[in-house]
Amino acid sequence: MTARPYVVLVLLLASLPAIALAQSAKTTLRDPVQAKRFNEVSDRLVCQCGCNMVLRVCNHQNCPSAIPMRHEIEKQIGEGEDDDAIVASFVAKDGAKVLSSPPAEGLNLAAWVMPGFALGVGLFAAWYFATRWAHKRKLAVAVPKGGTVDTALRERIEKELKG
Repeated sequence: MTARPYVVLVLLLASLPAIALAQSAKTTLRDPVQAKRFNEVSDRLVCQCGCNMVLRVCNHQNCPSAIPMRHEIEKQIGEGEDDDAIVASFVAKDGAKVLSSPPAEGLNLAAWVMPGFALGVGLFAAWYFATRWAHKRKLAVAVPKGGTVDTALRERIEKELKG
């Protein structure tokens, strides 16, 4: 028995993920360059049916939003529109909610800045309370308070301990 059939099978199985990733998302465009542009534009938009999925991966059959949006993208690509112009046309029609990531300007800038800011505040708070706790532990070491122990009490304790 030769190893050739196994090698062919392994190579075929190894190439399946690459073939699956190279597929275009539900488009009728056959030109690979246009299909790539379709994928890039549809990755920048969100389906408006309420599923909140990126337009490229919206998997609802007969989706009332994704299908017309995809046809519109195909039409505009066929007319030679620029990718940014296609996205801008959807923003003009549906508003900024159609974008898959908010633009980094104005109040939307908070969506980009706040996660890092919150992480920094959390790390600072953890450091502050950890050092404060460690400092209190140092202060809590048993130290005799006041003066010396009464000698009569000390003699009685010693006597009880010895016997």
